[in-house]
Amino acid sequence: MATPRTARVADVRLASATARVLALVCAEPLGFIGGQYIIIDSGRVLPSGKAAKRAYSILSSDADQRRFEIAVKRIPDGPVSGYLHDAEPGAEIVFSGPWGKLVPPDDATGATVIVATDTGITAALGLVQAERFAALRSTTTLIWLSSGDEFLPDAEVRARIPAGLGDLELGALPAIGHPERVPHARAVLARTLARRPAARVLCTGDGQINYALLDDFVAAGIPGTRDSVESFFHMPKKSGPS
Repeated sequence: MATPRTARVADVRLASATARVLALVCAEPLGFIGGQYIIIDSGRVLPSGKAAKRAYSILSSDADQRRFEIAVKRIPDGPVSGYLHDAEPGAEIVFSGPWGKLVPPDDATGATVIVATDTGITAALGLVQAERFAALRSTTTLIWLSSGDEFLPDAEVRARIPAGLGDLELGALPAIGHPERVPHARAVLARTLARRPAARVLCTGDGQINYALLDDFVAAGIPGTRDSVESFFHMPKKSGPS
């Protein structure tokens, strides 16, 4: 069992009608690599009797290990998102982590394509800002496909892109549940790989899309495993953060 850790809420701000960005401060270095996440314990209990916990990707650069940011989308009747949307500066947050394997190997080379869907943009932003990712930035294409649910504004995403990133593409995605949602994402990746052959593909966000894309790029000869995807929702068992 992971040892609980604590962080203090240093600052909060609304990023959109549904998203709040929290700056958290730890007394000791967090020890995270960009692309990883923490699991926050709200202290509340679900009807099932289990503790209400949720994973949140670290949105900010790993250059600062004591002060870091997460973006929280308010989910109707969501106990953890509600708890974090109510948190004020000075509040103490209990969490575990960092967790996650969506990080490049130290010796990685070659072009990278990152496909983020909806809230998966938070993990993607942490990843491209990582110090370990610096050598890969100039040959990296980051694609964010959003169904327009007012999470992070485009301007906020662009402001967090580090200098020297190869390319950033922002595109629309059919709503969750739409029959063309997965085929649309697959077509976007296919077009991208046809233009820019890649050594690796990383996917974050919708698990249904992630695993469809994983099948596609592995079939195209690009190495990939479950560690190549980070699913935020529609998760297969043991897929990563919720």
